[in-house]
Amino acid sequence: MPLPIHPLVLANHPDLVSEFMENTELKYSMSAPIQGKRLQKAVASVGCPVQVLEGQALRDRRKRLMPMFGKRHLSVVSDKFVEVFTDRIDRWLLVADTGKEVNLQAELPKVVLPAFMYAMFSTRLSDDEVLHADTATRSVMRAIASGLFLASPPNIFPLRGRENLPVSGLRLMRTIRQMIRDRRANPTDDADLLNILLAARGDSSRPLTEIDVYSEIMSAIGGGYETIVASMSWTLALLLQHPEHLDRLYDEISILHGNAPTPDDLPRLPWARACFDEGQRLQGAPINPRYAMEDTELGGYPIPKYTLVASSLYVVHRDPRWWGENAETYDPMQFFDQDRVNARPRLAFQAFGAGPHHCMGTGMAYMMAQYLLAIIFQRYRLHLRPGWQPQQFFSLSTLVKGGVPATITKA
Repeated sequence: MPLPIHPLVLANHPDLVSEFMENTELKYSMSAPIQGKRLQKAVASVGCPVQVLEGQALRDRRKRLMPMFGKRHLSVVSDKFVEVFTDRIDRWLLVADTGKEVNLQAELPKVVLPAFMYAMFSTRLSDDEVLHADTATRSVMRAIASGLFLASPPNIFPLRGRENLPVSGLRLMRTIRQMIRDRRANPTDDADLLNILLAARGDSSRPLTEIDVYSEIMSAIGGGYETIVASMSWTLALLLQHPEHLDRLYDEISILHGNAPTPDDLPRLPWARACFDEGQRLQGAPINPRYAMEDTELGGYPIPKYTLVASSLYVVHRDPRWWGENAETYDPMQFFDQDRVNARPRLAFQAFGAGPHHCMGTGMAYMMAQYLLAIIFQRYRLHLRPGWQPQQFFSLSTLVKGGVPATITKA
C-alpha cells in the first residue's frame, strides 16, 4: 500500500506480528528512518523519549523508568489515584438525577489527568489547568498521529473557539518546562517520575537534557492518561449496552462493601478487568507500525528497507479465527474465560504492543481502569442516549466519535 513517504505493508497474523514487533536484532524500528544531521536536529528540537529509542539505549532508559510502573511503586501511589478519582467522580453528583445529558468522554479527562499528574509528578492541577492541559495534549497527540497518517492534521490557525496546535503546544511545553525548573530549584524526596527523570543518565552517562526530560514527560502524559481516557470511553460505551455484563460488574464490586478499592482488591475484580480488555479489543486502532531498517523478508515476501510494516488492531481484534463467530459483539468472557484466552495466539490481542516496546504502563493502566469502574459504579448508574451507537475516531488513540452521550442517576 503506497503512502506519501514510505510504502506500507500490513501483516495481521499474530505469528507475523511477532516477527516484526518482537524482533531484537534491530531489523525493525519504532522511529522514522532519519539519520545523521536530520536525526540530530529532530532530537535537539523535540527530544528523544523512550518510545523512539532502540537497542541498548532503549534497554537502559526502560531500566531507569520501569520502577515507576512496577507493582511496588503502584501500591505506593495507589492512594493518590483513589483520592483524586473519588473527589472528581463525586462531582458527578451535580448532574445525577437531573436528566441532563453529559459527554462521558469529555468528563473522563477531568478525572484521569489530575490523578495521573498527582501520582506521577506530585503536581496538583486546578480545573482550568486540567482543561488547558487536556486540550493541548489532544492537539499534540493528533499532530503526532497525522504524521503517521492516522488522523487529519490539527488546526494550526488561531481561530476563536477552536483548538490551535501552536498555541496549545507552546502552552503545554511552558507548563512542563516550568515544572522541571521548579523541581530543580526546589528538590524533593518524592519518589515520582519527575525525580527519576532528573536523576537519569543518557548514553554518555550525563544527565538527560531538559528537552529529553520534557519529551519523556509529554510521552508519559500521552501514554498514561490519554490512552486510558480513550479506552475507558470505549469500555463504557460498549458495557452500558449490555445490561447482563453490567449487572455482573455491580455484583463483583459489591465485595468492596462501598469502600475505596486498594491494590489488594485488584485480583478480586477480574470481571472489571475483562470488561476493560474487551473495550480495548473493540476500540481497535488503524495500525501498529514499525520501520524495516534493512532489506528483509516477512512471511516469504521481500520487505525493502524503510518500508512501514504494521498490523491493524481493528482487523486483528475482530478476526473470527481468534475471537469466534461473534467477534464484533462485546463479550468480556473473551478475557474472563481462561480456556478462550489460552486457545488463541498471544498476539491476537495487542492493546499494549509487544516486544522491546511493550507498554511499560500496562499494570498502571489495569489498576486505573479497575479503580475507575469500581468507583463509578459504586455511586451511579449510567444511561446511554437511546439508539446511540459508538463509532471510531482515529487519532494516536482511538476515541469515540462525538463522545459518549449519557445521563447519570445515583446507584
